[in-house]
Amino acid sequence: MLKGFKLLALLLGFAASAMVQSAQQAPLEIGVFPYLSTRALLGTYQPLQQYLEQVLHRPVNLVTAPDMRAFAERTQEGAYTYVVTAPHFARLAQLEAGYRPLLRATRNLAGALLVRKNSDIRNIEDLRGKRVATPDSWTIISVLGLDLFRRNGLVPGKDVTIQALPTHNSAVVSLQNGAVDAAVVSLTAFIQMTQEQRAGLRILTQTREVPHVMYLANAKVSAAEAEAFALMLNHFVEHTPEGKQFIESLGYQGLRAPTELELRSLDPYLDMLKANLAKAR
Repeated sequence: MLKGFKLLALLLGFAASAMVQSAQQAPLEIGVFPYLSTRALLGTYQPLQQYLEQVLHRPVNLVTAPDMRAFAERTQEGAYTYVVTAPHFARLAQLEAGYRPLLRATRNLAGALLVRKNSDIRNIEDLRGKRVATPDSWTIISVLGLDLFRRNGLVPGKDVTIQALPTHNSAVVSLQNGAVDAAVVSLTAFIQMTQEQRAGLRILTQTREVPHVMYLANAKVSAAEAEAFALMLNHFVEHTPEGKQFIESLGYQGLRAPTELELRSLDPYLDMLKANLAKAR
């Protein structure tokens, strides 16, 4: 009972604060990393947007970027008040931009190596000399895919041709239309795709697992407001029909706070990310 009262008090307190500020501030912006097309992304997160607007009595804008590089750069610049982002982006934002990790998807993240159902490819070795599509090279799924090939004796760029495409969707389309022989995409993103998009494809194998998508608060957000925001998100996905449907559609199983060990497990992926950011500048 006390826990319920604490939740209600925090929600109402944050909402009241937002109501006062809304007359003086621009709408609250939440950055969502562009792992799907912009249209699909905004449609997927619309239930969360509508819920937050009802609770906060303030306009909430979902914003993204044209590609992963731009999104990572904008995050590091502190452009977003709250951010929904890839795990390696989240860890870098925490360590170098002061963002506070709030929640992560309960399910771990893994890549799915896809081939066409009628393909004669039966194992990874069969991909030698073949073409494989991945999402943007900045994504952790792309990194996990390259790691999968190396662990199975295939050198990316030599034994297998890698074609990095803007999104998971475009990698799947490239496989479906025969432009490539296989594709590595997020298993979660694959689950989110329509039955038509998944038709004719099968999962050959999966990559290693890492912590999944994370929600973070900008350093300028107070600890109390960040806690209230996290409670709001948890209340949405656990106690509202729209939230339960939202989290099910994402394939996340739920939301929970990340552990320090989980956050540190992402450190091996940061050197590549920082090198890419340095090159882009």
